[in-house]
Amino acid sequence: MRKQLMMTLSEELSIDWVGFAETETEAREWFERNPVGWDIALVDLFLREGTGAGVLRHCLKRPEIQDVLVMTNHPTSSLLTHCRLLGANAVFDKSTELGDLIAYCIGRAHHTEKPKIQGFLQ
Repeated sequence: MRKQLMMTLSEELSIDWVGFAETETEAREWFERNPVGWDIALVDLFLREGTGAGVLRHCLKRPEIQDVLVMTNHPTSSLLTHCRLLGANAVFDKSTELGDLIAYCIGRAHHTEKPKIQGFLQ
């Protein structure tokens, strides 16, 4: 999924991929080392270890100019609410809303010269 998403977004946008993590621990450590080195974080709720919710919780105190986008295969209304409460800017269904994710990133790119995207995806 990560490689496909990287290729798709790279074809649509001029972006810099600045890092990846497959586990909650790796993601939290990356954020500790890079508090301002990113514009958009893509977070999968189901990670190899830990959860995307833990990553979201860790990002709660980020600057407003940074967006955290969640991707999931299970976009129930309670999950969407939970993600929003944890500070997600948007939540996308992996199977049906890839176009919406791309549109969000394109819109965000209009406000940033060359967005730096951090991916926490399996």
